[in-house]
Amino acid sequence: MKLTIGEFVGFVCFLAVVIAVTFNSIFMLVSPSAWFRLPPWIRLTGSLTERRYGHGRGTVEVRLTGAVFLAVIAGIFVHFFGHPQR
Repeated sequence: MKLTIGEFVGFVCFLAVVIAVTFNSIFMLVSPSAWFRLPPWIRLTGSLTERRYGHGRGTVEVRLTGAVFLAVIAGIFVHFFGHPQR
């Protein structure tokens, strides 16, 4: 299988996004406070702040978000790699 340069760049970008989202999702699920302490260049917080989401109900919301992200990534992988072609 021969890839064009555009396909290769697209695949590399896709891989980078999947790795970044998976890494962040695991931290969100395991420890929201540790996730907020990650360096800003790797932490994908958007508008989430540690003051609002670092304790209490906010941590539950961060953990649920991490679980949803992981479930979506797992679903994509199962869809593409888990089913035989028909």
